[in-house]
Amino acid sequence: MTNPIWPSQYFHNPCSDKSIEEIWDDIDGYTFEENYKSEEKQKEIDFVIPLPPLDYRGKRTKGVFYSQGVDVILEKFPRLKEIFFVVANSMFASYPWAKDADAFFTCYKNPKREEHYLNKYPSRKGTYFLPLQDADFLNEYYMAPTFYASKTIDVFCVSTAYPVKNMPIIAQAIKEYEKKYGTVLKVVYAIGSRLAKKLPDGTMDYSDIRYDAKAQLDKVKEILGGDVKKYIDFYPYIEYKDLAKYYSSSKCCVLASLMEGKNRFLSESMSCNTPVIVFKDFNKYARGDYPVFFENSGEYVEEFSPEALADTIYKVITNQRKYEPRKNYLKYSGRKNFINTITDTIPYFRENIPDFEEHRIHDNVWVDLACQINYQLGYHDFLYGKNPAVSHVRGMDAISSLIKFYYSRFDIR
Repeated sequence: MTNPIWPSQYFHNPCSDKSIEEIWDDIDGYTFEENYKSEEKQKEIDFVIPLPPLDYRGKRTKGVFYSQGVDVILEKFPRLKEIFFVVANSMFASYPWAKDADAFFTCYKNPKREEHYLNKYPSRKGTYFLPLQDADFLNEYYMAPTFYASKTIDVFCVSTAYPVKNMPIIAQAIKEYEKKYGTVLKVVYAIGSRLAKKLPDGTMDYSDIRYDAKAQLDKVKEILGGDVKKYIDFYPYIEYKDLAKYYSSSKCCVLASLMEGKNRFLSESMSCNTPVIVFKDFNKYARGDYPVFFENSGEYVEEFSPEALADTIYKVITNQRKYEPRKNYLKYSGRKNFINTITDTIPYFRENIPDFEEHRIHDNVWVDLACQINYQLGYHDFLYGKNPAVSHVRGMDAISSLIKFYYSRFDIR
């Protein structure tokens, strides 16, 4: 791999005349991992452990951790692989670039893409491909419907204002909706920036945000005829603890991107039992036949146009009883399914964990007993972050301290 190249030619145009192999190569030409090699960004590296190493009754097994900074971490702690399977996360639709990872987050199960990748990089043939990303490691008990929330918001959006998110087409769809259905939608949009400010009159001052995000918001203002407040209630930032209330109060959640990673906003929406709306072309090259969501969790917009998006919004908000997003989310996603997918894919766990059953690692008795002995909490509590000090830390200083804890616990000098 050379320097990362942002594949912007796919962000606003769902059609390409390139071969699928060329498109895959373009997608894999970018990763956020490279950003985290700088000393400043190392303060933001995550170290997440969905399954810890275990030692119980003479049996010792490896754990699993994932990070967007695998190369940085392993350079400093090369013996970490003695007690962990290492999973790399590109934070994009690309396959990761990490040199020494045991497994990759690939977002989706796409056998043809995997075959192409291995033909191009045969040295990776021992790497496990996991159809997951960090967005799948959602705590479905924390991000859940709030009690008796009234559906007072028609459309809820949580995404940055960067060009990849295609915010202007949402603004165009809102205007199209008003024209076609004679109603102004109640739209709440959080751009995830603490640099913007909510003013007393309800408008948003975004003069201090990044230039390309500012340009997108200027386009939205132009599309809405300058009267942004009438159509969109913009929030600079909504705290995580408050998000479930907004999801639960919304009739649908809309994502307008065509290509990015496995978006967390979609998972949060479905976990809160709110149907999602995405363009059918969202990540289509990376996904192949793999769905964005399962069963009746939302709707795909058939074409990349404001009118099609407006029609799909109308369909969803006027047929609320049709959708069962949380039921489907619990069936296919959430933290239990996340770790079950990992341990089902990597043969080591089947071969080494006593009484292993496929897709049942989350309630394996030996794992639970071992976790209690080793970390003073059962495995369910570990998985769901009851003690994040031993399961999820951020920044190289905190990561180093946690790794030293594990080194000490498992006699690695």
